[in-house]
Amino acid sequence: MKNNKTYTHKRKPKRDFIFIDESGDPGEDKEYFIVGLIHLTDVSLEKLNVHLGAFRYFATIKKELKSSKLNKTQKEQLLNILKFSLDDGNFVKASVVYVKKDEYEGNYLFPKPDMYVDPLRFRHFIIRRLSEFHFENFEMQSEELEVVIDRFSSLELHEQWLKNYLRHEEFNHLPKFLRINQIDSRYVELLQITDWITGSVKDKFFVHPERDDGGIFEYINVNKIIR
Repeated sequence: MKNNKTYTHKRKPKRDFIFIDESGDPGEDKEYFIVGLIHLTDVSLEKLNVHLGAFRYFATIKKELKSSKLNKTQKEQLLNILKFSLDDGNFVKASVVYVKKDEYEGNYLFPKPDMYVDPLRFRHFIIRRLSEFHFENFEMQSEELEVVIDRFSSLELHEQWLKNYLRHEEFNHLPKFLRINQIDSRYVELLQITDWITGSVKDKFFVHPERDDGGIFEYINVNKIIR
């Protein structure tokens, strides 16, 4: 069901931002491929950055906020920041899709009589499915959308293929992307936070299902992709 709620602030949002990161690989090396996003506005991004700055300062964290590098206490603190941001009326939404490869029946991952294996196209396809899943549940809060993706290729041609694919007229049910940027996550803290989100899904479904997730899945919409 689509969430039609538009969040109100003292300042009306002028732009939506989506940060996308992945875990696993789009080939056959790992048993899983996970892609997640965090959706904010320029207003909620500004406020969340204040909390993240304080978190870094008081926790004396200088490295990237990668899921694999965070301890249990730090993950709890990040979850509290997310909860506080939502309780304060900010628009912050997270969605994740994952593929368990031995159950996947779709295209590009394994050879088929009429389909070849293509990890790059598979990645693009899953990013598209993530976008569709997210916007089935949440609406834009402004008229502009900027997408920031953790850099997966140094080739500009690969980046342009993704842009062309997501903007294809066949997918006009998706919001129009004002910009699609591919950036190294070391420069963008919200990509690191997205890594924490995807890492939580990886732990729950593939690596450490016995661990207490701390209630983070109350704040993440998760969908399994079969085809």
